[in-house]
Amino acid sequence: MKPSFIILLVLAAGAAQAQPLRDPFARPAPPAPSAAAEPEMPQAVPRLRAIMVAPGRALANINGQILATGEWFGDYQLIKVEERGVTLSKRGVKSVLVLDEASRK
Repeated sequence: MKPSFIILLVLAAGAAQAQPLRDPFARPAPPAPSAAAEPEMPQAVPRLRAIMVAPGRALANINGQILATGEWFGDYQLIKVEERGVTLSKRGVKSVLVLDEASRK
């Protein structure tokens, strides 16, 4: 009787210390700025990886970063998300990125 009671207490204590579940679709918190000044790296060329269009919400995956309309990727602002491509603006100059065939599969 005592061994099973002890095992039950150990399991209950482990469950009490478990971390709560997190939303897998929640965006991660932005990284905290580092204390040391880092030299500015050259901007990556934006590459469209995926698009998700749903009623009332559209998202684009640009270089692994999930963006909604109006959000920024470096110096580029996401202006428009469509089924096959997105429109970005950099200092007033608009450019269109289109999904390639490999990304559509």
